[in-house]
Amino acid sequence: MSSTDKRYATSIDLPTEDVFRNLQNACHFAVDIGGSLVKVAYCSKLHRRTSQVRDHKEDNNCIYQVLEEDGYTRRLHFIKFETKYIHQCLDFIRGHLMQSKEFMLEKKNIKATGGGAHKYKDQIIKTLGVQLDKEDEMECLINGSNFLLKNIPDEAFIYQRHGQSEYQFQGIHHDIFPYLLVNIGSGVSFVKVESETKYERIGGTSTGGGDILGTWISSYKKPSSLYAVTFDDLLELAEKGDHKKVDMLVRDIYGGEYSTIGLKGDIIASSFGKAARTDKENVPCYKDEDVARSLLLSISNDIGQLASLYCRLHQLKKIYFGGYFIRGHPLTMHTISFAINFWSKGEIQALFMRHEGYLGAIGAFLKGAEEEDTDRYTWGENFAGCSGLSSSNPLLDSRERSSTFDMLELDKLEKMLQPCSLLLDPNSYLPDTVDLTTDTAAREYWIDCFSNSVDKCIWIPFVRSLLDTSSHCLSDCLFTDPYSQVRKLVIVMPRKMPGSSVEYFKS
Repeated sequence: MSSTDKRYATSIDLPTEDVFRNLQNACHFAVDIGGSLVKVAYCSKLHRRTSQVRDHKEDNNCIYQVLEEDGYTRRLHFIKFETKYIHQCLDFIRGHLMQSKEFMLEKKNIKATGGGAHKYKDQIIKTLGVQLDKEDEMECLINGSNFLLKNIPDEAFIYQRHGQSEYQFQGIHHDIFPYLLVNIGSGVSFVKVESETKYERIGGTSTGGGDILGTWISSYKKPSSLYAVTFDDLLELAEKGDHKKVDMLVRDIYGGEYSTIGLKGDIIASSFGKAARTDKENVPCYKDEDVARSLLLSISNDIGQLASLYCRLHQLKKIYFGGYFIRGHPLTMHTISFAINFWSKGEIQALFMRHEGYLGAIGAFLKGAEEEDTDRYTWGENFAGCSGLSSSNPLLDSRERSSTFDMLELDKLEKMLQPCSLLLDPNSYLPDTVDLTTDTAAREYWIDCFSNSVDKCIWIPFVRSLLDTSSHCLSDCLFTDPYSQVRKLVIVMPRKMPGSSVEYFKS
C-alpha cells in the first residue's frame, strides 16, 4: 500500500472507541457509501459540566464560591474509512448503537447516500436492525457543501505549491452564492449552486479519475516494477515524473514561444506527442513515471478548461473542487490550480475544501436532522478530534494513530454567531489581524518565541501563563476550569520576597 493510501484510509484496529467517540449517545445516523470509501455521520449528546465563579457576600471569610452545573450539548461526528472494512464497522457500530436509548426508541432509521447504499442496503438493515432511507446523492452533496462553507472557518483554501505559503485559507463569507461545484470522481459533474435550494447540473464529462486509471492499466499488458494498480499508486508515481519527456511543447514545434497568438514555449501543444517519436532502436526515451505525469496533466487541463468555460458562460466567479480525484493530494490540487489559472487568464482561482470528502455524509445527515434546526445554531470545529490536511512533504505527513482514519467533529456553540450589525458590508470587511499561514517570516518568528519560552513557563509559572493555557481538552473530558479563581482575582507575588503573603485584588 502506498503512503498516500496509508494516510487517507487504512484498516481498522478494533477497538475503535477513539474514532467512533460517544457512539452510545448517538441520536441521528447517516452514511455515504462509495466504491472506495465509507463516510459515517452521527450526532451525539455530550455531557458538559460548567463552572461559574461568584462573589460570596454572606460569609466574610470566603472571597468567592464556585458553582458547577451539569448540562448537555450536541456534537457532530464524521468518520471516513475504506469500504472493504464496512463489515467490521457495522458490527462495532451495532454493539455500541444498541446502548443509545434515544436512537433505538425514537429514530431507528438511517439516512444513506452514494452508490453503495443500494449494494449494502440489506446488510445494513440486517446488522443494525434499522430502516434505510435513500437520499439523492447530488442534493446531499450540495447541502454538505453549503453547510461547511457557512459554518467552518478557513474551510476553503487556495493551493499554491510553489508559493510562500502552500495553503491560503479564505475564512467564512456569509454570502457564498453563486458558485460552481466541480465533483471529480470516475467522471466529472459541473453543478451551479445559486442558493440553499436552487442548484443545477449544467454539464459533465466522462474524462475524469476513471479515465486516468483505466488508460494507465489498459496501456500495460505486463506489470513492471513500477506498475500502478490503484489511483493513489499512480499519483505517487506521477510525483516522480517529467511530462516534458512525453508531451510535445510549443517550443518543440516552433523552436520557442509563439508570441503572435500568445503561446509561451513551455505550454503543452500535444499530450503524449513525443511518445510517437522513438530513436533508431525504437527504445522509448521516457519512463513510466513520465507517462503517469503526462496523463494526470492531460486530464487536469481538460477539466480546468471546461470549468473555466462554464464559469464564463454562467458568469460565476468561484469554483470549488471535490471528489475522489482530489482528496487533498498536493499534486492533484497543483495541476487543477494551474489549469484554472491558465484557462481563466488569472481571473479565477481554484478553491478546495478541507473536508470535501464528507460532503455527501453531511448532506445525508442534515436530511435526517431537520427537526434539530441546524441552521439556527453555529457549529465550531473540535480540533482535538479532527484530522488535518496532507503535507506535500512526506516527512511532515506521518499521523501517529493506531487506527488511521480521517475524522471531523463539530460542536454546537452556545450562541449563534452573526456578523456585526455596524459593518456596512461584512463580506468586504478585513479584520486587522496577521495571518501567520501567509507571512513566513512572522510565522517562524513567533514559533521560535513560543518554543524558546516553553522551558521558562515550566520552571517559572506565573498567572498570565496559566490564563493562556487552553481549557479545550479539560472541557472535553468534563473537568471544570481549574483557573476559575484567578480569572476572578489578580494575584500579585513579589519576586524578591518568596515568603511574603499573597495580596488579592478584585479584577
